[in-house]
Amino acid sequence: MGNLLPPILYLPCFDFHVHRQRPQHLLYHLSLLGFDVIYCNVTQDKSNPFVRLHDHFVICQDIDALPLDQTYIMWLTHGPYVELLPKFNLALVVSDIADACVEEFAPYAEWHDRKIQAADLVLCSSQAIYEEAACQHAKVRLVRNAVDYAHFSAALKPETGRLPHEETARALCGSTAPVIGFWGAVATWLDYDLLTYLVQQRPHYLFCFVGQISSPIPQSLAKASNTLWLGNRDYAELPAFARQFDAAIIPFQVRGVTKAANPVKLYEYLAAGLPVVATDLPEVRLYSCVRIANSPQQFLQHLDDALIEDRTPEKMAKRQTIAQQESWQARAEAIAEDIFALYGNHTK
Repeated sequence: MGNLLPPILYLPCFDFHVHRQRPQHLLYHLSLLGFDVIYCNVTQDKSNPFVRLHDHFVICQDIDALPLDQTYIMWLTHGPYVELLPKFNLALVVSDIADACVEEFAPYAEWHDRKIQAADLVLCSSQAIYEEAACQHAKVRLVRNAVDYAHFSAALKPETGRLPHEETARALCGSTAPVIGFWGAVATWLDYDLLTYLVQQRPHYLFCFVGQISSPIPQSLAKASNTLWLGNRDYAELPAFARQFDAAIIPFQVRGVTKAANPVKLYEYLAAGLPVVATDLPEVRLYSCVRIANSPQQFLQHLDDALIEDRTPEKMAKRQTIAQQESWQARAEAIAEDIFALYGNHTK
């Protein structure tokens, strides 16, 4: 029924296949519900302006090829695009807020309120973001991040056989030592002091980091013999890396930007059945199966304990059961109900 509505338009923020995060997942699952979606890539290719993934999902590679006489539902994540809204004929604006506009994201603060005010529907990825937005708008929904369960649970399914890219993952981080894994942006909000402590205290553990490196890594940490910094890997490779990991970590600094964060990697780790140790973040604290640490010493102890106690089939299955309930499909279905209701009210 989604195709009875105008297409959803997402302006360029990052390419669909390269940096698979919240917008790609939500929009793709809305397309599976029948909504027509036009997802604009940052990488432009005017010789091939539109690439169709399936009947309801198109990747636009030439922003100038978009018909301006078409009515759209604008899916807005990047604050500066508020300036472009008058350029389009819009039936609805959905503003999706995944990060607090503080610290690293402070440059976007000037558009934050306008992004909320311009919206017909505001989506918020965490309780902290929701509480702030709910004071400014009548239609705000808390929509936390989620997981493609089938994709990540394959890491624990022997019947799937060899996973795509498993030979590569095994060659890179296969080890008789316990492998402590992390994937996601290697960014300024990682707690490098904590990581340095862990790496120094457990030289017989291998710490493997998969993800784009966007901030300087301390030299003592970057050159440590028991660390691997593998850079950006394709989304399709992550289950193969999960199969090599013995535990996973979320070693974030605890401050404004991370207190408002709902890490996608949390749900992906759980879907892969991995034991998880994290610093004390409000959104992670919601899941009792995650070991929460308030000091480097406690983090280290949790890591040791997780390797011994948390890899039983029963605990792995419990983590996967939790992840199974946190699907992108369910998130998209809830959003679809709101869009239908709002569009119906607009067209009466």
